[in-house]
Amino acid sequence: MPIAINGSGTITPTSAVQPAGSILQVVSATTTSTVSNTTETFADSGLTASITISAGSKVLVMCVQTLDVQRGSGSVAGSCAIKLLRGSTDIFAPGNTKNVGIEASSDVQKILFLPLHFSFLDTGASTGSNTYKIQGRVQSANQSARVRFQDDSNPSTMTLLEVAG
Repeated sequence: MPIAINGSGTITPTSAVQPAGSILQVVSATTTSTVSNTTETFADSGLTASITISAGSKVLVMCVQTLDVQRGSGSVAGSCAIKLLRGSTDIFAPGNTKNVGIEASSDVQKILFLPLHFSFLDTGASTGSNTYKIQGRVQSANQSARVRFQDDSNPSTMTLLEVAG
């Protein structure tokens, strides 16, 4: 940390300007609370984190979202879609045809469990507090399809890094 010595001999810290790309702070949040969604409407997965940033900074969002997708007992495939939001604004939302799921191959109920890893650099974050969260939904509510987040207390983690602009 840089310091300054004034004329009276007092030593005071001064703020240092970090070069672009420097990591200024790291915030992390973990949840193990199970959340389930059986609808075609996006709902919170329970994974959320907040960070307060300086002017000109960006936020690198890194997530490990555990989920399991269940397709029902019919011939309908079971799949889910997830998205990342800053506040109420979608910032990473793959198209409707980009899903995680199980193909319909028989009339037997099937479940797929996986930890979904992804990162996103948010260049549109505003100065001050920014809250990020994951939402998910099933692609088709037919035949008892569902997506469950943090099933059996499997942890999901979101890490936010403030990156100097």
